[in-house]
Amino acid sequence: MKRVIGFLSILFLVLIGYYLQPVLFPPTQKKIPVNQTNQTVHHKALKHQTIKAEGFANYILQPIENFEKTFGEPIKVENSGFFFETRNYAFDQGILEVNVEAGKVSVIKVMAKKTEITPFKFGMTSSQFSDQINLSANFALNYDEEPVAIELSENDMRFRPLVAFDNRTFAMVFFNGENEKMIGAVYLDLENLLRLMPYQINSGNPLANRVQESSLDWELLNRQKQSRLIEAINRYRNLYKQPSFTTGEHVTDDSEKLLKSFLTTPKKVLTNDRLEEWQMDQEAHLSNLAFELSPAEFNELAKRDDIDYTEGFFYSPTIDPLFNLFNWISQDHLNKVIDAPASELGVAIDQENVLVLLQESEKTKDSE
Repeated sequence: MKRVIGFLSILFLVLIGYYLQPVLFPPTQKKIPVNQTNQTVHHKALKHQTIKAEGFANYILQPIENFEKTFGEPIKVENSGFFFETRNYAFDQGILEVNVEAGKVSVIKVMAKKTEITPFKFGMTSSQFSDQINLSANFALNYDEEPVAIELSENDMRFRPLVAFDNRTFAMVFFNGENEKMIGAVYLDLENLLRLMPYQINSGNPLANRVQESSLDWELLNRQKQSRLIEAINRYRNLYKQPSFTTGEHVTDDSEKLLKSFLTTPKKVLTNDRLEEWQMDQEAHLSNLAFELSPAEFNELAKRDDIDYTEGFFYSPTIDPLFNLFNWISQDHLNKVIDAPASELGVAIDQENVLVLLQESEKTKDSE
């Protein structure tokens, strides 16, 4: 009996020691490196897609004489006040307009409804366009030996995609912000892309708009652009079976009054933060820092000057009216003004600033 009790006592002690050993004498832990899941990873930007240069892309940076051998003499030539001249050519399908700098083609703008301009076709939808052409959202470029990174938003890709050709030229293609049909194309070189720039720049700098000497007759230039913009708006409306806007002295005077009122005393309609934004944009002269009055601000401006209106907007900078028209049509909130029911249209332009005003026509008022 004593041997059994002794055996059980020894067994009990052995078991206790076996189970307590890891607790009293823990094994040395090996250091195992842990991969961090929140490390910053730097991705090398993928090269943007290019397509073969065709059609108008082959005329960019070429002497204007080469272009006019094919398309004839211009029907109108005007100075822009921004170191380029604008030439308009006969084009039954819509509008064909060219910017010329130092005797060379710098920008070609085309508006049409169903015309084919290789490799694009007017009237195609945004989705049809993206199915046909491999589009890039990011562009890694170099200008004057400096890297420039451009990023397109989802809306840009849908309504204002950028296409790069293999001859170092580009095309901005514009789609109607409502029905998503192609309405305009702008062919240009890198320098003008960086000046007109409707996209986000992540590195590098956009180029400032260059205003020519004050000795120019800006009153004449403003009137010429005013007429050209009204003609372009009505040409666009006619292409899509909409009646032309009428114009008149009253609505023109009201638009000019509103523009002058805002430019003279912007603080009357802008908060301090918005005033600071406006002043910064004016000093920078950069197209990618576009400034618009909000609907509430525009309404306050009209209310202060006791002017009735149905639709309207203020936009700055407007360096190239036809380019800006394409850009406005591609944005739903501005497109609703261009596509509004028949009204009286007033356009006021002061160098880089434009105000568009719609009022009920006198005939509509009389019928009421």
